[in-house]
Formats: sequence, C-alpha cells, structure tokens
Amino acid sequence: MRVAIDARLWGEPRSGIGRYTRSLVEALTRVAPEEHWVLYLDRSVSGLPERVETRCLPWPQRLLWTLWAAPRALRAHPVDLFHGVTGFELPAVQGCTLVTTVHDLIPIRYPRLVPWRHRWAVRCLLGSALRRAARVIAVSEATRAEILGRYPVPSEKVRVVPEAAGPHFAPPPPAARAAVRARYRLDAPYVLFVGLLEPKKNLPVLLGAVARLRGTGAWGPIRLVVAGAEGWGTTGLEAQAHRLGLDGTILFLGAVPETDLPALYAEALTFVFPSLWEGFGLPVLEAMATGVPVIATRRGALPEVTGGAAVLVEPEVAPLAEALGTVLGDAALRERLREAGLARAAAFSWDRTAADTLAVYRAAAG
Repeated sequence: MRVAIDARLWGEPRSGIGRYTRSLVEALTRVAPEEHWVLYLDRSVSGLPERVETRCLPWPQRLLWTLWAAPRALRAHPVDLFHGVTGFELPAVQGCTLVTTVHDLIPIRYPRLVPWRHRWAVRCLLGSALRRAARVIAVSEATRAEILGRYPVPSEKVRVVPEAAGPHFAPPPPAARAAVRARYRLDAPYVLFVGLLEPKKNLPVLLGAVARLRGTGAWGPIRLVVAGAEGWGTTGLEAQAHRLGLDGTILFLGAVPETDLPALYAEALTFVFPSLWEGFGLPVLEAMATGVPVIATRRGALPEVTGGAAVLVEPEVAPLAEALGTVLGDAALRERLREAGLARAAAFSWDRTAADTLAVYRAAAG
C-alpha cells in the first residue's frame, strides 16, 4: 500500500501534533517496512527515516496548501491512502482513501482558548473532513465521544488509537540528572510544568495556587519551573508572577530540547498539569514514564490517560493548592504515585500505536 502522510509539522518543537507525526512515522516505518511511505512537507527537514519518500510543496498559506497544492500533487502522483494528522486539514482527492486524526475539539468546545483564525478554520473544515474520511482516528475515548456527540458520524467509523511517550522517556541515570540540574541552575527542589504556554494550560491558576501555598508557609524553598515555548495569548504570565510576589520562586525556562526533558521531569518533586482541557495530554504520560508523581486536572482525556495513577483536581486555585500541599508534604504518597505512574505509562507504546494505526489504514482501504 502506498500511504501519504501530512508531515508539515515534523520536528516543530512547539507542536504536539508535530511530535505525534514524527513519533508515528518513525514507528510505522519500523512495524511495516513493506509499505511505501510518502511524507508531504512544505519545507526541507532533517532527521527523516531512511525508508520514506518525500514530496515538498512549499506554500506559505496552510489552508491553500490543503485546498489547492496538496490535491494537485496527489492527482499528479496518486497514492492509495492519505492520512491528515490535524483533523480538519484533509485534501479533497477523488480515488484516494482518506484518514484523519482528531486530537481534540477545543476550538469548538472552548473557542476563546484558541486564536480566531484557527477557530474559524476548524469550524469551516472539520465537518467536511469527517464526512470525507473513510476512517477517523481519535487519540482518546474522550475525543471520540466529543466527535460522535457533535457531528453526524457513524460510530464504527471513529477508532481510538492513543498516543504514547517516546522510548527515551524513562528514569534517566544520575549523570544525566546532574547535568540537567547544572545546565538550568536548578539548585533547589522544584515543581515542574511542561507544555506550550497557551490559555488552555491554565497557568494563571497554577501561579495562584503557588502563591496561596507560599502564603501559608507550606511551599518552603521550592521553586516552580515552567518549561515551554510561549504560545498565543499568554503574554502576561511574568507580570502576574511579579504581582503575586513569585519573582524568586518561579523560573521560566522557555523551550527545552527534548533530550533534556526526561531528566528535567525525573528531578522534579512533582509534575503539575493544570490544563482546562486535553484531547490526550502527552506531557502527563511523559512525566509518569520518567518516574515523577503527577498532579493533573480531571478534564478531557486526563483521567483516561492517567488511569488512577495521578492526583486529579478541578482546574481552580484552591483545589490545586490543596493537592500540591498534600503531595509535597507526603514522601510516601509521592513514592506510590511514582510507582503507579511508571506502571501506567508502560501500557502505552508507539509501536502499538503504529500497529493500531496500520489496522485503521487497512480497514479504511477495504
């Protein structure tokens, strides 16, 4: 089977879909080297697997790439199946089986949490993409339920194929931990957040929870470390930290290389993820895979992904502060969460995700 995959976000460190694309393609070429893989790109990228064909279509406007450039190329160079990884960006090509992955419906559920251009594009294009796709991949049961609840899609057409933490997310050796601590000058115990800084991550509530704990004396000499590139709509975080008196408590690292993340996770007292909604929540799984206790919200797919191996709270200041105080003050609880998280993360793997995705391709192709 000749399979084309939209790989425009390959290697984009700010994008969870970029990491999904890269991890999926790398696993697909391992588990199914007999298939012919074609990656559709809009620029030259490095680090691609050896057993792939690439087709580069430089085009500055994403929607015109989807609506015009990609269909034109697919008509000139036919494939058996095209996999769109963003949900709504799916080229219309007759004679080609289409599969799309939907990560979440946040632009529909919480439109204020995304830029208006993205919200407009999803509202205009997602319904059509779901109709034209022979199969729809949802990354969680929560996302599948939202798709079926909001769009007239046959239930048998939507398959759940979860993501996974990469194999390098595992408890790292002491030398790697020490190197990361030295590199980022982490000379005190810390609580960690990892993710793109955007409104849905709910970071103002996390800052408020830390300020509340500091006010009670329960925070101590701990620092809050925030690792992630600045995204849309979060320009006031440092000013808020200053207003709350957290200047010496919070450390914004910016984007961190993925090679540093396992040790950064593992050295934390706890990982906290106060998100308002997640279609999957990959940083939570990465944290558990490296052996750090997790506090997350009970929204979206996070209860499903954590599977009882994390402390779950409402995404508000008071419950988050209470959970942080409890976990930080109880070493035995942190150890139980660490062990439960490692076991939970082991239930996911990219090779399994690739095998399940391949099964979706074959069912779609008939």
